[in-house]
Amino acid sequence: MKYLCTFVIFLGTSAHAACTVDDLSSAGVTGFQEAVISVGDLDAAKETWQTVGGYDAICDGPVEDGLAAFWGLPDGTPMHQVVLRKGSGNRGLVRLVKINGVPQVQIRSSGLPWDHGGFFDLYVYVDDVDTVFNQLRDRGWQGYNDPVHYTLQAFDIDESIMRGPNGESLCLMQRNAPPYDQEAAGSESGMGWPFNTALIVADYDANAHFFGEVLGWNVHLNGRSMTPAPGFNPTGIPANLASSSARKFAAYAPHETDRNGSLQILMSEGLTGRDFRDRAEPPNLGIVTMRVPVDDVETLARDVEAKGYPIHARVSSLTLPPYGPVRMMALKAPNGARIEFFEQQ
Repeated sequence: MKYLCTFVIFLGTSAHAACTVDDLSSAGVTGFQEAVISVGDLDAAKETWQTVGGYDAICDGPVEDGLAAFWGLPDGTPMHQVVLRKGSGNRGLVRLVKINGVPQVQIRSSGLPWDHGGFFDLYVYVDDVDTVFNQLRDRGWQGYNDPVHYTLQAFDIDESIMRGPNGESLCLMQRNAPPYDQEAAGSESGMGWPFNTALIVADYDANAHFFGEVLGWNVHLNGRSMTPAPGFNPTGIPANLASSSARKFAAYAPHETDRNGSLQILMSEGLTGRDFRDRAEPPNLGIVTMRVPVDDVETLARDVEAKGYPIHARVSSLTLPPYGPVRMMALKAPNGARIEFFEQQ
């Protein structure tokens, strides 16, 4: 079985978000450094991540000049952002963005785990899945199922996948075995920092080609699995189908041994869902993009184009708190998920 689950006040954009941490380094970070979530209620989203997750707000203020154009929004679109971090590390950040004055829909409106397009969920370790499940449900989140116990390869897991008010989902993973460093994962209490995200796909081969050949990333976990009888599972797939139809999956990351920050493709064989690809863009609500640091963004852009793959948003210069000045571009995975690659200046 595969479910390892199998980031209106007008404040203007002339100033940058006030940060308690300046010039956060991307050194040593492979895979995504942060998840960006477009939210409808910034205060409620911030409270959830701080109170339930135990995160600290390290930046809070207006969004930097230039992001509106990079995101294809009208000039001067007012936006406010909060950057959250668990612990004192430099990866697994969550950036909440409130975009004002433009029409929005949820990227994965009422989306189910077999509907494809965009980012489905963020994986976080938890010490007690039942406690976090109930804390989120008290705030209006809903699970696709109550917490479920399962085993996969060497892993023993209790897990729930919760959907929030913007259509974003969190995979709450209580990993019982093998042991892992809870302090390093930030999961001694609340929620750990995101270490993986799932992209539900309809064309498995096209997405595998994108990550494996276009980006040249490494496969860290892959296979096909079915849920043992009676078939109860975290994604809410009907039990008879979950025990008779396979899920196909592969997690990709740039580093050969470091899987943190991985992007995972997932397809439920025999299930056809809705297509959210066209909605997976700012200003829509939900997990809008993952941001991946690179050493040389111009070289990456040239390499991608040389392989015949289109650039979604050309390299632009921005100020991105708390990293400082960056050069950033965006690609679209075949399932429509927007991935932004940035180089610190």
